[in-house]
Amino acid sequence: MLEIIKKEDLNNNIIYEVSNLENIELNIVKKNTKKKQILLYDTGRRVDNFINKIKYRNNSKYEEIPHFVVSKLGIVYELFDTKYYSKTFGVKNIDKQFIKIAIENLGWLNKNTITGFLTNWIGDPYRSEPYTETWRNYYFWDRYSDTQIKVISSLCDRLCDKHNIPFDIVKSQSYLKNVINFSGIVCKSNFSNIYTDINPSFNFKLFLNNEE
Repeated sequence: MLEIIKKEDLNNNIIYEVSNLENIELNIVKKNTKKKQILLYDTGRRVDNFINKIKYRNNSKYEEIPHFVVSKLGIVYELFDTKYYSKTFGVKNIDKQFIKIAIENLGWLNKNTITGFLTNWIGDPYRSEPYTETWRNYYFWDRYSDTQIKVISSLCDRLCDKHNIPFDIVKSQSYLKNVINFSGIVCKSNFSNIYTDINPSFNFKLFLNNEE
């Protein structure tokens, strides 16, 4: 069964020591809006650091708040109600149609040519086996866990049912010119070639098979 930890219950987590958000006023738009797409994107850092970014970035006025965060271990955190929305691309008529799921993933990785060590873009060390594929000028990628993908699939299934969104996903990370007109599940990288999330290690087959 899919378990979701809500913002008000997000006290210090035993595994990740995720900071409490209960008393933090998130910078969201509390206006009921019809949802058309579920947007998948990466945290770009470990989940505890991502939550801290939400709390403290821009003097606690950070705007790009996801509805949900899914950790590597498949823990789902719900930060605010899906009937509301937050800034995504800075265009109101586009932003308001998203339900956003931030996936814990470091994204593209840098390899130190001397030590051979891998780090993400802010210098967090990477100690697992990376996924390798040349895509958008990068080669090494953090992997999504199978548990994570299965949980995301179950979460999307629940959200599609709740908001009458077709359980249909763009099965590619590639840029699509008219993706804004698509009803279903999309990646941030579908909107522009400048984005690298979600990355090529995402297993679309597992995502769809889990739903079936």
